[in-house]
Amino acid sequence: MAAATAKQLLAWAADQVRTMERPKGSNNNKYARMAGHANGQPWCATFIVAGLKENDVPLVEGTNSAFTPTMQGAFKRAGRLHDRPRPGDAGFVFYPDLGRIGHVFFVERVDGDFVRTIEGNTNLDGSRTGIGVFRHRRRWRGSSAIRGFGRPRYAVGGGGDAGRAGTSGVPVVHVSAMEFAAAHNAPGPEGSTSRPKQVRIVEAGLLAEGLLSARYAKDGSFGTTTIVAYRQWQKRLGFTGDDANGIPGIETLRELGRRHGFKARP
Repeated sequence: MAAATAKQLLAWAADQVRTMERPKGSNNNKYARMAGHANGQPWCATFIVAGLKENDVPLVEGTNSAFTPTMQGAFKRAGRLHDRPRPGDAGFVFYPDLGRIGHVFFVERVDGDFVRTIEGNTNLDGSRTGIGVFRHRRRWRGSSAIRGFGRPRYAVGGGGDAGRAGTSGVPVVHVSAMEFAAAHNAPGPEGSTSRPKQVRIVEAGLLAEGLLSARYAKDGSFGTTTIVAYRQWQKRLGFTGDDANGIPGIETLRELGRRHGFKARP
């Protein structure tokens, strides 16, 4: 799969907004698995690494760390720590009480002297030890708190959905995207969609298996009907109990993709 552009990475990050650690206050979060980091620890940097890995953005050497000073230092050593922000950059926040960098965020866009951000392990007031993924607005110009912007090695140009085709031209579906869609579409209003391009790929596979009617196979919503259909798919493959809950896992998604022309990724 080709590396993502900054625009594509930020589309992924936007889909994560309001994703919470479970239980709240535990630091347990789904991004630890994506990043390959230990769970249950402060995870703002883990969110950054997870986003880059999920979108196949090559990591700058030394930045695969849950410790924000280590990440910032690695960007600096690589000559990729900048004074002026761009969308997709990792912005670093210095805390006088810690005497070090203590938080990191994705820059979603630049608004003059301010950046709009998407941040993990924060909350509505911008804490560095929060409970989920939220958007914030932070002053960067003239701020002693912001200590540089790390620039990942994004692909140049282009945009698009995270379900874009890989280098082989085969569509890609992410388990994390399906988990997010099911968590938000099923309890949402009728017809709610999240990551609809990827969901439609899965729906087409379920339709071909005779588990989902044509009426629902193109709506891009991973709602209750699609969850029931996917549960039937899991049971068809021999899964039972909590392993047949209608939420895609990597094994069942890979098998569906093998049969119906797409690749599954975590």
